[in-house]
Amino acid sequence: MVFIIPFSGSAQSVLSDIAKRIGSPGMQVVHTKNGKSSLYTYGLKLYGSTNTVDAHTRFQAASLTKVVAAYTFFKLYDQGLIALDTPLYHYFAYPRVKDNLAAQAITARMVLTHSSGLLNWEGDVGTQAWRDSALHVQFTPGTAYLYSGEGFYFLQETLAFLSGQSFQQLVENLVLKPFAMHDSEIVWKESLLENIAVGHYSLTEPRNIGKYRSANAAYSLYTTASDYSRFLQLGILEGKGLKGSTHTLLLSKAAEVSHSTETRAIDSRVPLALGVRLQYNEQGTSIWHTGSNPGFRCFFIANLKTKESLVSFTNTDTGMPAMQELMKALLPKGQTFWSYEWRQGELD
Repeated sequence: MVFIIPFSGSAQSVLSDIAKRIGSPGMQVVHTKNGKSSLYTYGLKLYGSTNTVDAHTRFQAASLTKVVAAYTFFKLYDQGLIALDTPLYHYFAYPRVKDNLAAQAITARMVLTHSSGLLNWEGDVGTQAWRDSALHVQFTPGTAYLYSGEGFYFLQETLAFLSGQSFQQLVENLVLKPFAMHDSEIVWKESLLENIAVGHYSLTEPRNIGKYRSANAAYSLYTTASDYSRFLQLGILEGKGLKGSTHTLLLSKAAEVSHSTETRAIDSRVPLALGVRLQYNEQGTSIWHTGSNPGFRCFFIANLKTKESLVSFTNTDTGMPAMQELMKALLPKGQTFWSYEWRQGELD
């Protein structure tokens, strides 16, 4: 793939206008069309500094990490180490569900379709108290939708146990190295300080740098738009490294979605595949995902037929509206972006 830096003046102007409207100090965007990828960069890594965002500036990928985790799962699935519908507890006696028979029924399919019944997070994530705490299900696993990072952490611990490798090692060996993601890390490393985007509450209010020293399948990836776009194009859209049947399974509709117990018409436009979301609109079927870490908002969307894709990172809590604006500016006209309409105003 060829990367063109910078974009044409008109396209760069569009990016600048969007960043200013949403109040983002910096942005990275990669748009891939007809096999050619073009890179946008804009603004500052830290408000008030002179440190500009470039092609190698690392952003927090937030929940886009979950798609990397899903691909990692399917690599081990292809090796026969784990099945979609066998309870994870059958493989790994996760201490946090040892007294919860309902949670012991959670499968990989339930995790990947956010139907495990687990909350997004219970407790202060990353602390010893959190690691020692018990998990609770909000409904019978497999019967409803509830977005859950805890489910992905349960899956990561299971994959680590089965493989004999840490989740960090799995991601490095199965994703980062094979897809030449040289600017990406699944855990914090001090070398990231050389070119890191700092998260912001708003345009002028920086946050402290989030240093995730333990891998978390739900949110701990540091990456660039170029690296992530390469993974998206090759690993997810092409299925490189996966069996053909597994790749088809990954991208196929697997479950319905809902905001609550009340079904809405829009829900049918954005069902779940296994680890990614689907969007049905005038342009056909796309996959997508959003991400929200403190100080960062990001997303990707990719059309399954044309392989056109868009990956975007912003370093501010106010960055999610960039999703709609960038899609309208760069993707084919005459389509409804149900992905944004469904996700708008919600964090993950």
